[in-house]
Order: sequence, then structure tokens, then C-alpha cells
Amino acid sequence: MTPGAIIIGAVGLGLIVVLALCARGVIPRGWAVGIRLPALQQSDATWRAGHAAALVPYAVFAVVGALLALSPLVFPSVADWAPLLTTVTVVVGLILGSVRGVSAANKAAAKDDASRG
Repeated sequence: MTPGAIIIGAVGLGLIVVLALCARGVIPRGWAVGIRLPALQQSDATWRAGHAAALVPYAVFAVVGALLALSPLVFPSVADWAPLLTTVTVVVGLILGSVRGVSAANKAAAKDDASRG
């Protein structure tokens, strides 16, 4: 089993907690962690909406990545590929989650603008 894949998988799972805390507003906007894209930085509402939308797709990929990290326990022949497969899976989850998060943040911003105007 490769320690690199295990570390990547564990970090990927840890980011689920970070996203959930950002979505609930426990980790505030402008802090050092979270999805640091301009659409999510517009307001507290966009911060929470974006992280909430990113949470589920990212969590699915993070769990799959963690399982891939453990796959050499069942399939020893994939041990050399486990770190790469785990990394790619977690990164794809981050990208898809960020895309969904930006979309939700933009909708929250538009709703906030409409309620002001």
C-alpha cells in the first residue's frame, strides 16, 4: 500500500469537513480556507450558497478517491497507480464542486441584487 495515496485520500476527506463548515458559515468568508473564487467572495450569502452547492459533488469524488487509495488492499496490482488515481479523482471533484459552487453563488448574488433593487 502506498502512503502517498492514503495521505491524499485523507486530505480529500478532510476537505469535506471544511466545505461543510464554510457552507454553514462557521468558517467565515475571507478566511484562509474554502473555495477562494471571486463569485463566492461577494457576500456571506454567496459564500454559504457556493460551498453548500459544492459539498455533495466534491464529497462523492473525495469518498471515491479515498476508496481508490485503499484499493491496493484488495487489488495489489494497482498499488503503483493508487496515488495518481486518488489525486485525479480528488482534483476532478474539486473542479466539479467549484463549478457548481460558482453557479450557486452567482444565483445567490442575483437574488440578493434583486431584493435590494
